Amino acid sequence: MSRSSHLQKIKAASATLVWLITLVPASVIAQTPAEKDATEAAELEDAEAAVIEESVKEQTRERETGAEEDPIAQRQASKVDTPVEHVTKPNEFKAYTSLRVQYREGSDGNGQLDDGGSRVGADGNWQFRPSYWLGGRAEVGFNVLNSLDSIINPGASSSDGDDEVFLRLLYAAIETPKGFAILGKAWSTYYNVAGFTDRFQGTGGSASGAFNAGTDGGPSGTGRADEVLQTRIQIDPSRYHAKRLKPFTLNVQFQNNQEIPSVLAVEDNGDVQGFNYGYAAGLSALLQTRDNFNLGIAYNHADIKEEDQQALEQVGIDGDAKALLLGAKWFSENWYLASNFSWMWNHMTTADGIYFDGNGWETYGQYNLYKRWWAIAGWNYLKPNDNQLQAGNFQIKYGVLGLRYSFKQFKQMLYANIRFDSSTAADAETTDIDFSNIYTIGIRWDYPR
Repeated sequence: MSRSSHLQKIKAASATLVWLITLVPASVIAQTPAEKDATEAAELEDAEAAVIEESVKEQTRERETGAEEDPIAQRQASKVDTPVEHVTKPNEFKAYTSLRVQYREGSDGNGQLDDGGSRVGADGNWQFRPSYWLGGRAEVGFNVLNSLDSIINPGASSSDGDDEVFLRLLYAAIETPKGFAILGKAWSTYYNVAGFTDRFQGTGGSASGAFNAGTDGGPSGTGRADEVLQTRIQIDPSRYHAKRLKPFTLNVQFQNNQEIPSVLAVEDNGDVQGFNYGYAAGLSALLQTRDNFNLGIAYNHADIKEEDQQALEQVGIDGDAKALLLGAKWFSENWYLASNFSWMWNHMTTADGIYFDGNGWETYGQYNLYKRWWAIAGWNYLKPNDNQLQAGNFQIKYGVLGLRYSFKQFKQMLYANIRFDSSTAADAETTDIDFSNIYTIGIRWDYPR
């Protein structure tokens, strides 16, 4: 080998060594063994912190999912947040009960012991093939201790408004990897958004339009919808390169020939005649980020039959029943904040059963004061439009302050609320409904929790 050829090989090897050195960070080359140990320890500490942070987020999501009234919404969240655990869940059938008893007293000194939405039920889910489930739920509610829940706590009422023992839920469902199909009496697509603020105990839910005309929203399809066919579809955002988003949820439902609540007419022969909606449809869409921010929009439409229009004008109905809702919620380990705005036509009623067009606004917030203690605050505001003369001076307007002591998240707790009420009846001077401030103490105890 010539001297020049040998020099060329040395130069080539040197160049390769220089290139390899440039690939290694200078901090690594310069590190002593002790520094390397410190670097590895820091990396391990960061990894442990990330695991702890994700664990806290998971526990927070579990807490807020457990606070949902809608069991299908809970399963939707489980599929997204813990997909592996969801698929490996065992088949189950369980009976459950939720005792919710409270004592209320108005600023006039009158008090009463009443129900706050007590219920019993049974729930089952069977995975007949991987990621495919058959499920269902039957739930009965009780309203035996009081008669004012449709005013103070509308969500605790029945489809008929005043039953002491009544059906809350009864549905069958099929679950696939992409969504759900539900048939029966179930929480509505509209409530998927209205539920953001329906978190108070013993009150609330007055302004979103979910529970209308003194009912549970069953006939109109905005609360616990009666005889509903419903689909809920989840769309994976990763296909659109939106990594910070959770699966987009689109919900659709249909009803037909449901009775219009709070409307009766006496015919010439003395018979009492009711009126029914034609078709009814609901739609909602929810967008969720992985930082626990949620944005939702919902719309519900119930058709008024043309041949009934003239008779229904006597109770304020001058067209189809419509409700539009826009809502948002955001939560973290120590707090939860939600708000929604509603626009409604021929959907809500005064205490005298007169329908009106109007707007509503609800907010709800909670903050962890110390360990198991939580502060609660929010308001409900519902007002007819200025041109709704039949509604008179009617409006719903109240704020709520409360305190909770939680034994097990919000499934077992003691609570106290003050409802500062400035609501007015249609005839503000003569009314049999007392809109005084209301002081409430109560207990909620779910079993199994």
